[in-house]
Amino acid sequence: MRKLIFALAMLGVLCFGSDAGAENVKIRFGILPVLDTLPLQVAVRDGLFQAHGLDVELVPFASALERDTAMQAGQLDGYFGDLIATYMLIQKQVPMYIALTSWRTRPGNPMFGIALSPANRDAQLDSLKGVKIGYSRSTIMEFLLDKMEARLGVGKGHFERVEVKKIPIRMQMLLTDQLGASLLPEPLLSLVRLKGGSVIATCDELDVPLTVLCLHKRYFDNGATQYSAFVDAYAEAVEHIRANPENYRRLMAETCRIPKPLAPKFPVYDFPLPAMPSDAELDEVEQWMVAHGLLERELPNEMVLAPVLP
Repeated sequence: MRKLIFALAMLGVLCFGSDAGAENVKIRFGILPVLDTLPLQVAVRDGLFQAHGLDVELVPFASALERDTAMQAGQLDGYFGDLIATYMLIQKQVPMYIALTSWRTRPGNPMFGIALSPANRDAQLDSLKGVKIGYSRSTIMEFLLDKMEARLGVGKGHFERVEVKKIPIRMQMLLTDQLGASLLPEPLLSLVRLKGGSVIATCDELDVPLTVLCLHKRYFDNGATQYSAFVDAYAEAVEHIRANPENYRRLMAETCRIPKPLAPKFPVYDFPLPAMPSDAELDEVEQWMVAHGLLERELPNEMVLAPVLP
């Protein structure tokens, strides 16, 4: 009799476990190995998505082009990216909404900046007129460069812009003085300082939404419960990082490509809690894209933003 009861109990455990696993909603989420994605890594490692009934698989890509191609082909259920890339995908009829802002440019936590070569490390802004600056055209980097130049009070022609799409090559050209300046993300800005260059300006004072997380429209059906679960898990990950950032230093170094010389002391950023870009911020990005021929027309915000607040 005891054996029968034990067998029935074990069968119940197995059935319950199977049902629980079946309930978890699968989400293949495309990411890049950059700082902005640390909360996603934490949510996966700490089991926060799973606790909210989601089976989130982070799919790393070496480039934004590869990520965007996979999203357009329907191989992903969501993705991390900047606003320029997001609008271009939505214009191509990719059925997704912005789920939340993953990073805003905020004082004290620079994400992009203008680095100077070792030969120009002590140069003042006025003396940099006509100096070659490496950047990537028709991307969020060009948008930021335009805004940073305006904030610095120089005209768009102050630097001689040279397109170098691949960031590692751009940094190498800077360090070998083939470029006098370059627009780079962290942690490469810090690496340039370590290798004898300097940073003349960062974008952290601009206060603009830089990157977002997007989800396929199906996760907003049936009361958007799956979207809400995703946002709740993400918010918990941000709180985990804020509560004990040093717990996640190794994870950050491994998944966000922090160079070894910087890994012990590079700051673990204070990530924002889930929120949406404002209408005015989206309008600014759209107007810039239309002016640069990247959007045919401005898109209504209801085509872009999640229909419910995070």
